[in-house]
Amino acid sequence: DIYEGKIQRPLSTGFKILDTIYKIQAGTFHLVTGVPNHGKSNFIDQLAVNMLREHKWKFCIFSPEHSTPRHLARLAETYIGKPFSEGPTRRMHETELNDSLKYLNDHFFFLESGEERPTIEWVLDKARVACIRNRINGLVIDPYNEIDVNNRGSKREDEHIRDIIAQCKRFAKTHDVCIWVVAHPAKMQRNNDGTYPVPSMYDISGSAHWHNMADIGICVHRNFEEDKTIIYLKKVREQGLYGDIGEALFTYNIETKNYSEVREEPQNTQYWND
Repeated sequence: DIYEGKIQRPLSTGFKILDTIYKIQAGTFHLVTGVPNHGKSNFIDQLAVNMLREHKWKFCIFSPEHSTPRHLARLAETYIGKPFSEGPTRRMHETELNDSLKYLNDHFFFLESGEERPTIEWVLDKARVACIRNRINGLVIDPYNEIDVNNRGSKREDEHIRDIIAQCKRFAKTHDVCIWVVAHPAKMQRNNDGTYPVPSMYDISGSAHWHNMADIGICVHRNFEEDKTIIYLKKVREQGLYGDIGEALFTYNIETKNYSEVREEPQNTQYWND
């Protein structure tokens, strides 16, 4: 079947240039990192909205750092392409908002754990219900540090992280969904000019297992001086099938929460060996 091409093929991200280095393959585990406030969450939101538009995908989202109402408002901005709030750019009409919320309500399902920090078992159990009831295609955990790690017993932190990733990967394969996990790098030193270097996946707090076990490793890095964002593909397990090591350049519209591809080579690119 593989020889004859009878396989499940990766799907477009909705970005033509990004598709040359990154496509979405069901059943895979995607790690997203980057310096805080460089746009990791917004990029995942954009991907999710693109997958909804292009492929009618449904998502289960665990994102306790953002309130669900504000997260829905941000998704509506990305979906409609207009600001939610008053400002210099004309905001979305209430009719547009209501129409988008009806559509988002059918494709986005949020996990809320209240005051407790949940375990990975809690998150995956709730996501399993969403798989059965709503037939979700993607699970977003943003960020990893909102997962309870105090139940690891005698395990070291790196062993606990290894087991969490393994659980996520088994879940992805069993239910044929993509999982995106956002993980922050450890505290990084600024360059002499005050900017941050592009973090590698080995800079992620806790363990080298993030790099070793991920199917896809992404870094979102913003150049504030040039108002550009570079999406780095730093780890691709099946190169040539659903991605390749490389990078794509974007601009980000802060009012409409939309990324747009830039058809030029990134400047001052930093390279490293993972």
